[in-house]
Amino acid sequence: MGNDGGSIPTRRELVKEAARDLTTTQIKETQSEQQEYHWTTCPLSHRPLAQPVVSDFSGKLYNKDAILEFLLPAGDGTPGLSKSDNEQVLEGRVRSLRDVVEVKFEVEKEVHMEKNGRASPKGEKWICPITNKALGPGVKAVYLVPCGHAFSEGAVKEISSRNCLQCNEFFAPENVIPILPTTPADIQRLTARAQMLKEQGLTHSLKKASGSGKKRKKNIDVGTADTLKPAIKDSVVKKLSGEETPHSSSGTLTPSGGIKNAATASLTAKVLGEEKEKSKRRKLGANDNLKSLFSSDNGVFKKNGDFMIAKFYKSSEHFTCISNPSVHLSYSQVNDDYCDCPDGSDEPGTSACSYLSSLSPASPANKALEDFNTTIGLPGYYCKNKGHQPSYTPFRNVNDGVCDYELCCDGTDEWEGVGGTVCEDRCKEIGKEWRKQDEQRKRALGAAGKRRKELAGEAARLRKEVEDRIKSLDTQIEASQLKVHGLETELAEVERREKGKVVRGPVKGGKVNVLAGLAKARIEELQDALMTVRSQRDSSRERIKELEGILSLFKEEYNPNFNDEGVKRTVRSWEEYAARDKPADGDAAHDRDLDEITKSDGENGGIQWQEWEGNDQSDIEVLYKFEEYLPKSARDWIDQKLRDLRILLIENGILAGSDSSFHESKAVVDARNALNAAQDSLNDLNTQLSNHKEDLDKDYGVDEVFRVLKGQCISKDSGEYTYELCWLDGTKQKSKKGGSETAMGTFVRIDSIFVDEVVPPDGKGLGSGERVTLRYENGQHCWNGPNRSTLVVLACAEKDEIWKIVEEEKCVYRLEVGTPAVCDTAANGAQKGRHFKNEL
Repeated sequence: MGNDGGSIPTRRELVKEAARDLTTTQIKETQSEQQEYHWTTCPLSHRPLAQPVVSDFSGKLYNKDAILEFLLPAGDGTPGLSKSDNEQVLEGRVRSLRDVVEVKFEVEKEVHMEKNGRASPKGEKWICPITNKALGPGVKAVYLVPCGHAFSEGAVKEISSRNCLQCNEFFAPENVIPILPTTPADIQRLTARAQMLKEQGLTHSLKKASGSGKKRKKNIDVGTADTLKPAIKDSVVKKLSGEETPHSSSGTLTPSGGIKNAATASLTAKVLGEEKEKSKRRKLGANDNLKSLFSSDNGVFKKNGDFMIAKFYKSSEHFTCISNPSVHLSYSQVNDDYCDCPDGSDEPGTSACSYLSSLSPASPANKALEDFNTTIGLPGYYCKNKGHQPSYTPFRNVNDGVCDYELCCDGTDEWEGVGGTVCEDRCKEIGKEWRKQDEQRKRALGAAGKRRKELAGEAARLRKEVEDRIKSLDTQIEASQLKVHGLETELAEVERREKGKVVRGPVKGGKVNVLAGLAKARIEELQDALMTVRSQRDSSRERIKELEGILSLFKEEYNPNFNDEGVKRTVRSWEEYAARDKPADGDAAHDRDLDEITKSDGENGGIQWQEWEGNDQSDIEVLYKFEEYLPKSARDWIDQKLRDLRILLIENGILAGSDSSFHESKAVVDARNALNAAQDSLNDLNTQLSNHKEDLDKDYGVDEVFRVLKGQCISKDSGEYTYELCWLDGTKQKSKKGGSETAMGTFVRIDSIFVDEVVPPDGKGLGSGERVTLRYENGQHCWNGPNRSTLVVLACAEKDEIWKIVEEEKCVYRLEVGTPAVCDTAANGAQKGRHFKNEL
């Protein structure tokens, strides 16, 4: 065109392919790149993110210095980027520092190795303080409002408590802010949260929005400071009355066209701050709890105030920090909503020092306080609770927009009325209900104390029975020992006497007797065999008759026209069998003969074996009866002399003793049996004595009250299981669906622990102090875990009852149980007269 040799390309030539939608992979890559950018770069200053880092309600991250540069007035010469560009990035989400929260990341320094083998720092990495996982692109991270500590999302979900694990600051579930959210659900939730806070007059940091719900007086002539101050004061009056105040986009006042002079705007802000402080002082003065700490004439704390630590506020010249007497402040710095004392004692009526906590880890900011005592000087915000019990509420609950009636029933903890919160005084109703429940608790404790006295008396009676039984056993054992000793002596004498006797061997008899014995045994054997054969014969006859009947029926009923060679062959074989002569069946006479043969020998028939088994006296046996022909006196003298001589020969090895293994006389057997019975009785008495002494040495608690409860069981249903506790025995878990029981532990010892819990209105709680515990260990083995064990924590109650069952960790259980057995220890807060054994 234009004679330059060129041409104008058409659209067909420029667009070769039609436009296509991005694929899922391309979308994920784009999101990943955006996440990488926003995790590393500030979108305002386009510089790398570096602490301190802040975030608005959308979860986006910015450098704090970039936010400060944006909030500074544009005409003060502050260098920075275009304000309009930054407003497009922020989209109106940030109007002041209250609209952002400083995100506190846990930092881990990365180290890499150089070529020379030395380690050098590489950079900083943000990690979750709970899981130690890196926080960045690809990881779902959150931070908590208002404290700002950052964690991985999974770690926060696993936390059952609603207190930050870094600073112990309370947080609500809706104040868990995802960092750089990508899912529409998270973005929608954050937008709804911001709208809800705006309606309550709060900002993203949960602080009161500046100028929310207020109006500034119009048509103010702005020229000098003198003409400005009355107008500002007039505006403050309307501001306190609830009228709205319009703001310009830059956040400065715009009366009758706006304040463009920087000095004037600064003076305006200063005057407004003074008026706000005066308003706050007026609200503090209207607070009955704090008003009681000041005198009406000089504004100092009363010496006789009912505040627990009022003695530290006696001086009329200045205020001295409780834990740091070297730090002095003017009374204008007390309750000024700024924490001046290291121990927070200058803010008894505000939440300015609520961040102080003994549980907070050390940080670089604490280095400047190393020379001061940072022990918290105040137990909390004091609530008089007239008509109920006075108490302390944590400072973080002061002016948080929530009425904490459980601790501060008079509502004075919300004296500033944040977000329009008005907490009425409910101490009269709450105190009446508390006194009613307290009266019931007192009656229950009285009944429990009475029951405890009964248990102590019963335990003393049981112990006395054991002691009496021990004395009785001692007497019986002493007598048994004498009896055993006498029987041992008697057995030895009987054995010695029997050893000297001339014992003849077993009588074998003559040949006829021997032959008779052999014949008798043989005949009995033949009779048994004959009876067996006869029984088998009868059984075979029955089977043959049954088989012949089957074949006869088969021959009659089969079909001759059916062409089956096997059937025809079977029929022919049966016909041949039936045609043959059958052997004659046994007759009755033959059976009678067999009955006679198998009949037992005796008086009614057969051989009379007694006649052939008589003992034939041999010549030797006649000699053994020689003593019978002598007179008794001569027979006894000869017998004794012969016995003594035989014993002497046996003891000197000249003559072999009698074989006692073959035959032991009845006298020896009787003597030995009597000795064994006496020894068994003695052993049983010793076992009983040992058991009773061990029982006396066992630990049954104070006054041995558990001696009465031992072996008794109580149970409680919880979910799918029924849990059973048997005192000083064992704990069990039973499924309601059937099946075997699971042993949760066997009793080991009585112990104690310290607890600090709030007792519920029904009184079924542990309270605070030292409590008696029962430890049950070595239960059934847990799959892929330890043996089951149970810790039973006891508290005073009117009856034995399981209150609470908790599985603290895998297969480790905790039972909270009420029982009158520990009522004295619970009332005293300690275990009187309780002595624990040193397990080491």
